[in-house]
Amino acid sequence: MDIEKFVKLNEDGAIEVDRSAFQSALDSEISKAVDKYAKGKGRDEIRKQLEEEAKLSADEKLRAEKEEFEEYKRTETIKLNQEKAKAKLEGKGFSETEINYMIGNVGLDSENSMKTIDTLIEERKKFVADTQKQTLENIQKQQQQSGTQNLANADNKDAPQVQRRSSEEILSFYTPKSQN
Repeated sequence: MDIEKFVKLNEDGAIEVDRSAFQSALDSEISKAVDKYAKGKGRDEIRKQLEEEAKLSADEKLRAEKEEFEEYKRTETIKLNQEKAKAKLEGKGFSETEINYMIGNVGLDSENSMKTIDTLIEERKKFVADTQKQTLENIQKQQQQSGTQNLANADNKDAPQVQRRSSEEILSFYTPKSQN
């Protein structure tokens, strides 16, 4: 509908609108649209529009489901990597608190996470070995000093008795126990 047909410019420059002619033309257009729909010609257009909206909705749903699946996949991968890390750490001398802390830092990248866990295990082994070595040296020094004191106090019956233990027995106090 061409609105310019109903608007006129007077000689004095004022705009005049023929409202009755406009309303009549508008009513005519509405009647044509109703007749067209009643005869089924408009139904196809409405159906196409609804199908396009449904397709758009399906695409949006698919996109949302894909994002949800990706999040699920990411979460499950992290859980799997954490379980692998926990299995590697158990029985290696780490406390439950240490294990929980370390697996909390495991992420999506399994390879890097496992490298970090392996490094921690190796560092723990070195620490335990160094501690055992130092403890053994200290025990041997104490045994040497204790033996010298026992010989010096051999005449004194009131001297305390020193219980001799093997170095392996003493080291067992410092060796991490298996947590299984």
